[in-house]
Formats: sequence, C-alpha cells, structure tokens
Amino acid sequence: MIIDWKKLLPVGAAIALFVALSLAYFSPVLEGKRLKQGDIDRFIGASRDIVEHREAYGEEPLWTASMFSGMPAYQISVKYGDRVLSTLHKVFTGFLPAPASFLFLYLLGMYVLLLCLRVDPWLAIVGAIAYAFSSYFFVILEAGHNSKALAIGYMPMVLGGLYLLLRGNRWLGAALFALSMALMIWVNHVQVTYYLGLLMVLFVLSEAWRAVREKAVADFVKRCALAVPALVLALSCNMGSLWATYEYGKITTRSPSELTIEPDGADAKANQTGGLDRDYVTQWSYGKQESFSLIVPDAKGGASGSVIQTREDLAAIKDSGFRQQISKVYQDGKYVNSYWGDQDFTSGPVYVGVIVALLMLLMLSRAEGLGRWWALGSLLVIGALIQIGSPVLAGALLIAYLLAGIFLWKDTLGYALFAALLLTLCLSWGRNLMPLTDFFLDHVPAYDKFRAVTIILVIVELCVPVLAVLYLQRILSEDPWDTAQQRGFLIPAGALLLVLLVMAIMPDTFFNFFSDREMADLADAEQSYIDGVKELRIGVFTGDVWRSIGFLLAGAALLFAYGRRWVPRVALLGGLGLLVLVDLWSVDRRYINNDKDDRGQYKSWQDEAKNKQPFKPTAADMSILQREQNAATEADFTEAIARLKAEKQKSGVGNRSVSKEEEALVRFGSLRRTTNYRVLTLADPTSDARVSYLHRSLGGYHGAKLKRYQELLSFHVLPEMRALVDDLRQARTLGAQDSAFMGRPVLNMLNTRYLLVGDENPAIRNAHALGNAWFVHQVRMVKNADEEITELGKIDTRSTAVVDERYASMIDPGKAHADSTASVALKVNKLNELVYNVKSTAGGVVVFSEIFYDADWHCQLDGQDVPYARVDYVLRGLAVPAGEHEVRFHIVSRPYETGRTVAGISSWILVLLVAGVIGLLIKGKRAV
Repeated sequence: MIIDWKKLLPVGAAIALFVALSLAYFSPVLEGKRLKQGDIDRFIGASRDIVEHREAYGEEPLWTASMFSGMPAYQISVKYGDRVLSTLHKVFTGFLPAPASFLFLYLLGMYVLLLCLRVDPWLAIVGAIAYAFSSYFFVILEAGHNSKALAIGYMPMVLGGLYLLLRGNRWLGAALFALSMALMIWVNHVQVTYYLGLLMVLFVLSEAWRAVREKAVADFVKRCALAVPALVLALSCNMGSLWATYEYGKITTRSPSELTIEPDGADAKANQTGGLDRDYVTQWSYGKQESFSLIVPDAKGGASGSVIQTREDLAAIKDSGFRQQISKVYQDGKYVNSYWGDQDFTSGPVYVGVIVALLMLLMLSRAEGLGRWWALGSLLVIGALIQIGSPVLAGALLIAYLLAGIFLWKDTLGYALFAALLLTLCLSWGRNLMPLTDFFLDHVPAYDKFRAVTIILVIVELCVPVLAVLYLQRILSEDPWDTAQQRGFLIPAGALLLVLLVMAIMPDTFFNFFSDREMADLADAEQSYIDGVKELRIGVFTGDVWRSIGFLLAGAALLFAYGRRWVPRVALLGGLGLLVLVDLWSVDRRYINNDKDDRGQYKSWQDEAKNKQPFKPTAADMSILQREQNAATEADFTEAIARLKAEKQKSGVGNRSVSKEEEALVRFGSLRRTTNYRVLTLADPTSDARVSYLHRSLGGYHGAKLKRYQELLSFHVLPEMRALVDDLRQARTLGAQDSAFMGRPVLNMLNTRYLLVGDENPAIRNAHALGNAWFVHQVRMVKNADEEITELGKIDTRSTAVVDERYASMIDPGKAHADSTASVALKVNKLNELVYNVKSTAGGVVVFSEIFYDADWHCQLDGQDVPYARVDYVLRGLAVPAGEHEVRFHIVSRPYETGRTVAGISSWILVLLVAGVIGLLIKGKRAV
C-alpha cells in the first residue's frame, strides 16, 4: 500500500501546531505549574475522604460522609475501572498536562469535525483555531469547570461522527460517533451532552426530509439503524456511571419535590417544575443586550470585579470631582463593578470573534432558495418571542418556525447549525425571555434538570465557526467574484460594520450601562456620580467596539482582496488564521494569562504541591483535632503515615519525605475514621468544601444534592443557624452559650458538635448534639411531606421522631417508649459500612443520624436483612427488639457492580469496532 504523504502533511502539521499553541498559551505547565481553579479546589475538598477511604481500605467508596451530612459519591469521585476510555482520552488530549490538554482537545475536536465535512485540511486548521479560542472556553478553565471543558472538546467530534454516518462513510461514521460519544459521556457533563442533542435532533430531522425529497429513504433508514447500536454502545461503555446517575437523580434537586409549600408557608407550585425550580434554573441568564458580547467582548464590561484595579486606573479619571467620589466609594469598602449585565456576576463573556461572526453572516446570505429569507426572518421571530407573554404560544411559534426551516433549506447541515444557533441563543436569555423558557421547562423532556441556562451558548460557539468555515470552503472553490457576488459580500459586511459604528458613535442611545439591580442601589446616589460611572463604562464599551471594528475591517479587506483574486489562497488562509488567533487570544488573556506580580510570581498559577493541597488547617480546625483525637486516632494515624511513606518509596519520584502539611492532612483523615460528629461553618456552608476537606460537614459544594436535604437546609438548618448566631452574639456566659444550642432540634439531630465562627477562633462545641444514634420515646405519624417537614420544627428530636405514614409497617409508634438504660454504640465506621451495637430492656425505635438512601444502603439485624424507615425527613429509623443486637448498614450497588462490568466489556467491543473499521480503510476496502 502506497501512503500519500502529501495528504497526511496538513494533518501532521495541524497536530504539531495544536501542541505548540496549547503549550505556548499555557506555558507555565512546562515549569510544572498548575492553574489555580476554584472549583477544582472545591472538588479536592469534597472528595478528600473518598480518596482516603480508597487508600486505607483498598475498596471503592460509594458514599461520602463529609458533605451534606452524607451523600452518594457517584457525582463526586467514583472509579469504575474504565481504563480503556481513560487511555483513549489521553490520546485525544495529546498526553499533555492540564489545562494545555483541554485546548488541544478543543482544537483537535473541531479539526476532526471539519475533516468529516470534507473541508480543506489547511482551512480546517483556521476553523479549529476559531472554535478553540472562543473566550468562554477559557473562562470556564479559570473557574475550574474541567468536565464541561472536556465535553466541549468532544462535542464537534460527535457531530462529525453523526454527519459521516448519515452523509458519508457510514461505518467510519458509526465508529467515530460511538467512540466520541462514549468519551463525551465519560467526562461526565450531561448538560453539554444534552444541549448537543438538540442540535443533532435538528440535523437528523432535516436529513430525514432530504431523504424523502431525494427518494433515498431506504438508505437513510439503514444509516439510522446503524446509528442506534453505535449510540447504545457508547451508553454501554458508561453503564455504571449512567445507571448510578439515573438512580440517584430521581431524588436529587433535579427531581420533583413532594412539598407544595415554601419555607414561609407560601404556595410552591408556581416555582416548581418536574426538576429544578424555575428561579434556580434561570439564576444565570444572559441578557438580550449581553448577546452583543458575541462580537464585542466588553459589551457589558467583561468579567465581574472592580473597574479600578490600580492607582494608575484612578489617576486616569480626568474629572477630579468624580475621582474623589470614586475614592470615597472604595474607602467605604464598595467598588464600581466592571460588569453591568443582567447576571448576578460573571467570570467573562461569550466572544466568538467578530471576523468569525462576519463569515457566519456571509454563509447565511449564501443560503440557497428560501433558506436565505428564512434566516432573515429569524429577526422577526426573535422580536415576536420577546413580545409574547404566553409560554405555549412562544414555544409553539419557535418550534413551528424551526420545523418550517427543514422544508426551506437545501443544505441540511447549514439549516441545523443556524436553527440550533437561533434556538439556543433565545434559550440562553432564561428569565429575560421567560415565556419561551417556561415552555421548555414544562414541555421539553429533561430540560428542567439543568441550571445556568447560559451554558447553552456552547452550541452557539460550535455553530458559528462551522458556518464560517463552510463559507470559506465555498469561496475557495469559486471563480473570482463577479458584480453580484461582490454585492453579496458588501451588503452583509456593511450591515455588520454599520451596527458596530452605531454602537461606537451613539452608545447610550441603544444600550444601558447599569443593570436594574444597580439602578435600585443607586437610587440615592448623586447624579454626578451616576453620570461619571456611566461615562467610565461607555469608555470601556466604545474602546472594545472600535477594537472589533478594526478586526472587522482587516478581515473584510482580506476577504475582498481574495474575492477579487488580488491575493492568493495561502494569504487568505494564513492571514485569516492569524487575525482570528490574535483577536481571540488577546481577549482570552483577559481571563487566563501568564502574568506575574511584583515578586515575579505567577498570578494565576501555583506549584503542584499547593494544587494538590489547596486548604490548610486553621486554628479553629486544630482546636477540634485537639479535643477529639484519641488512642484509636493515633493508631490509625501511625498506619496511615506508614502507608504514605511506602507509597512514596514505591513511586521512586519526587520528594519521598512526608511534609508537615501532608502529616496534618493524614491526621485529620484518621480523625474522621475514628470519630463521628459533624461540623457547621458560618461561612456560606452550602458553597464551602474547605470544611469537607478536614471534617464531616453539614454543608459542602455540589450541584446535585439530595432533594430532601436541600429542603431541610431551606426550612430548618439555615434558619436555625441564623437564630443560633443571634443568640450566641447576645450570650455573655458559658451557660448562655450552651443554652443557645438547646432549642435547635434539626442541628442537634444532625449531630452538629462544632460550630466554626472564624479561622482563628476556637470552634464552639455543642454539648447537645445527639450523636450518631439514639432511642426515641415517641413516634408521630404524618400524612405527607408538608406535614413531616413542618412537624419537624415543632418537636424535640431527642425524644420524638416524625415518620411518614408510608413507613408505618416498618415503624410501629406503639414500640417507641422511654428506656433510660437503652444504648447505641457505633463499632464500625466506614463510608461503605456502619455497624452498631444496640442494647435495650424492652426494645424500641432507634434514629440513626445518617442520611436515608435506600437505593444503596441495606440494613441487617443480627445478620438478617430487614427494612428500615425514613424518619425526621432525611434520617434512618429502625425498630429493634429487646436485648442486645448488631445493626449493620452496608452498601450494595447494582449500578456500580453490574454497570461497570457491562461498561468494561462494551469498551473493548468499542475498541475492536474502531480497529476493525480502521483496518478496512487501510486495506482499501470501502466500508459503506
């Protein structure tokens, strides 16, 4: 077989360039540095006790006790033994260190898609750059949204596989579709995968109509029949995680609530959906005007933060009176926000590049037949959607319009890309276009399972560069422009230039420079101050508009010169590639850069050791350690240190000695394994993973909490915490401080032994925490969730338990009675197993301060399986007979055990499929 090296040259050059760009942008990785990522720090905190359990016991923990009083570990850190997909993922990320690996995957993913579309390989490099350097893809890296970034990287590859399957080599397409979809699911960001599904549905529907129109239905059916097993195989490769997620998802915050009331007693139905509440789904919604950030990055000021960063910034303000007002604001501990959009805050805008946007518009102007008018009609549809107040009418209008496009566009992919762009842009507005959002929440399956609708803009960022490249591919194959073609270029380019000029010359005519929230806050401010802030922001805005105009003119001039054939093809591709790269690169550097401070230290990067251990014990943490450690803790610590030293010795790399920081971390791990209590921090407990890094916490940081625990937080935990703080502030004696904890039934039933009130203050000990289990004297049966959560705030949880009548067969109220001699002692304390010794003279009802999750947790009484009940809204309860007994809770997970076996077998089938298709292609056999 003769290899055509000329055809492989651009592919090899592309991969080499992608590696070079990835390492050049993230060059500190070459020095062993790691990017500072807030969510990754939180992940390390959230998963610490899972990692420790894995190391200590050599088994996979399926539960964590360190967040939200206990929750499944499936969406935190569970290893399914998926080495096949892990190895394939390393191949697609170039074996590069993160985050350079993410950028490489962005570039490679789009390059593969464009090759599937039969785009010129050299042009595909330009398209890959246009996609990979979109600003949002870097903003999420700074935030630490790594799984989202990886899903974005695989997204174009999945679309490329589907396109090949339906329009090209179906066996190659099936292999690529199955492989890339398996990897996209494996990186575990279901939301991005779901949004990509919307685009793929539109493409498949348009392909179906094309098949009817061209009388190729039989071929289309055959190809779809091949797509089904490919998709099933991709799902099977992730069977364990998908099964566990499905099972767990039924009772998380993304599931329907049994409650019909809010914490204040108001009706909750209006805000509820079949998943997340409406206000939670739309908390982050893109503003309509904010969408101009697609072509002007600072259309709303960029990222949240102070507009005055240095003394030089302050000195640059020419108006001395306004400068004094600004100084006064900063002296008062406030600041002028650089962001003035509709979101609560943002880490940066979604900027696709003004040149890329121009190319996309030019592609739409080239749509054949009625497709061009359909594209123009989208402006009217958007205007109508904004005006319509009915959710059903708004949704019906958009769906009807999208479906109509199927019959009007000849280019099925072009239609699907622009229709998805239109759909997702409107949906990204969330609460700013609530009729449409309500329609999707109420009528589109699974749409209500995801929050932060702004994430859907990743589809816009996929569609725009692909449409742009398709336009370039078209003009590369055409003759020099005639008058009509020249006019077809000048009109869209001129229209975009006119829009930008209006924005630059008359900025305050069409744009607001204050959010509604800011205007309310500035109601009492001096008008001169408001005018000064506005002028400051207009300066930022117009500066970026003129910047976009400059890049637009440069890109348009190059396109026009090529259209007239004043410059060669290589100049067009090289020039556009460089312009797009410089445009996007310079914007990305506003959010992730390699700048250093005055001491020569990187601002956004840190040493690997700091990256692995993001939190250090404070004086408050050490006060807990000193009070709680015991002989068992010391024994466990000795074993853990020996194990760590052995691992370091075995690795043979790096520093083999144990540092003081590592030793402290190991000691807290031993404390967790040999004690049982919980800690509550006053520092935003529901968004904090630092406490979970060292202790078992009532709070934590996770996007998929158990629904009932979230409701318990809203109805009782947070109100009790606020009331407790008020009482502690007024307490003047230790007795008064002790009394403050007495009237907190929910905090006490959750075994809240310590309250963190500051890093340097000793933790406050709660002597009234009920421990890990106790007998109750009384059981109150209630009819539903509303009664259960309401009654919980009225009882003394030490002596009384509230039980839903659905569990009446498991908990007989008549068996609960006072017994001063009864006792419950925890004997085995592992994440996957809890064993108690229970003693009583007459039996009774025991409440266990462990979160109820009967999908995995099973109960045995003296070795015999027994059912247990949910009590006190979230805890476990069990009726035990008289005498001494052993109660054992242990995890048995079918999704993990069976699912990972299926996944392992499926992964090898996937490898064989891909290898077989590649083998056929190498042999020259046409697999179609």
